This record gives sequence, C-alpha cells and structure tokens, in this order.
Amino acid sequence: MDKPDKLARVEQDVLSAMKRPGLAYLAALGCTAALFLGLLGFWGYQMKTGMGVSGLMHPVGWGVYITNFVFWIGIGHAGTLISAILFLLRQRWRTSINRSAAA
Repeated sequence: MDKPDKLARVEQDVLSAMKRPGLAYLAALGCTAALFLGLLGFWGYQMKTGMGVSGLMHPVGWGVYITNFVFWIGIGHAGTLISAILFLLRQRWRTSINRSAAA
C-alpha cells in the first residue's frame, strides 16, 4: 500500500462512523431540546416573578438552589470516602470507581 491508499483507508474509516442518525437518536435529541426549552421557560418565569418561585422567601432559609447544592456536595463527599476506603484497603479493582468518584 502506498501513501494515498493508506490515507483513503483512514478517510473511509472516519467517514464510516458518520452515518445518518437513527430514530432513537432523533427522539432523544427532541426530548433534550424540549427539556431545554422548558428550562428556559421556567427561568424566564422566575426572572419575571421573583425568587419566591424557587422557595426562597423570608421565613424559609433553604430553597431549591441551596438544597440542591448541599445534596451534590454530599454525593461528592460519599464518592471521596468510598475511594479513600478502597485505597486504604489496597483494592486493585478500585480504578474505575475512583474515576467515577473523581468525576
């Protein structure tokens, strides 16, 4: 094989992955676009109405945003704890769990 044949083969391999998207992909893309448009609508409604929509009012100190933040911080701490325990126990199969905990 000379150089142009190799380049043609590489081009053919790269382009073979670029097929027309299937029906499942288009359905998933449509659902994602609908969710995104709904999110923009909710955000616009909150900008128009105020922060009370999310539960942040005078007697309530914990609204949706603070609760969500604390939840995800807790998930991160749990992943770090699991990763540290597996490291201390010298488990060889912990690599994939460490990657997901770090993410």
